[in-house]
Amino acid sequence: MWSIWCVSNPAQKHYVVRMLVAGLFCILLSLAAALGIRHGHVTGAPAYSLAVISAMPILAALVATGAYLTEEKDEYQRTLFIQAILAGIGVTLAVTTVWGNLEDFVRVPHLDLIWVYPMFWLVVVAAYPVVRL
Repeated sequence: MWSIWCVSNPAQKHYVVRMLVAGLFCILLSLAAALGIRHGHVTGAPAYSLAVISAMPILAALVATGAYLTEEKDEYQRTLFIQAILAGIGVTLAVTTVWGNLEDFVRVPHLDLIWVYPMFWLVVVAAYPVVRL
């Protein structure tokens, strides 16, 4: 599922393209927000808007995931992906909950929320081959 040229399933092909576009916009908008806000060129309400706009590709990626699950005709492939997503949700919730308790009670370094979404997808990617077994 990594290369659109190796995928024969139309739903997977659409999903890969949508995720690549969302990822590209996520990187570009986050870079623009970071440069504009951190270097003091953008402040006040425009800074808040830029910060929110830079998160929109993440919402687009979540919508693309829902669209893929709707478009995928192969129940086996859909079930594998859903199980990998559930693993991603479960591990992400567990890690962030434990880390939050560690922050509150033991004063470990703060976990920036910006890392929760990538953590989720890393677990999904790692869980997919395990679920497939």
